[in-house]
Amino acid sequence: MHDVNLLAVLVAGIVPMIVGMLWYGPLFGKRWLALMETTPEEIQEGFNPLKTYGMSFLLSLVTAFILAQLIADIAPGDVSSLGGGASAMVGVHVGLMALVAFVLPVAHQGVTFEGRKAGLAWLNVGYNGVALIGQAMVIAAWGV
Repeated sequence: MHDVNLLAVLVAGIVPMIVGMLWYGPLFGKRWLALMETTPEEIQEGFNPLKTYGMSFLLSLVTAFILAQLIADIAPGDVSSLGGGASAMVGVHVGLMALVAFVLPVAHQGVTFEGRKAGLAWLNVGYNGVALIGQAMVIAAWGV
């Protein structure tokens, strides 16, 4: 396990929250609600923001930490916990690899075996891709 820049991990942990706010809000909020076949009022029923966003942030931190480990493994000469930092392109590379290796198969399984709507799966894959790439870019550019 590599030593990582915990401040970079913390900042990268915030990225999915910002992306999600925009993605499921002004960018694709209406489309998401239509695909979910629900209304904003129905979403709010029983919604616990502290529990929901708290767990999401915790999992975002876990993802950022693992991305930092992967970046340190993939680009050890480019990344240093003492400064330096890899180019943001290393982050794009790692984020895309994580998307293709982990997010796409799970989304495909949800559509194929669980009967989930393909449009909803692609909307979520898009969000996850932007969030993962954003997190990895922050970590790579900042320096693991």
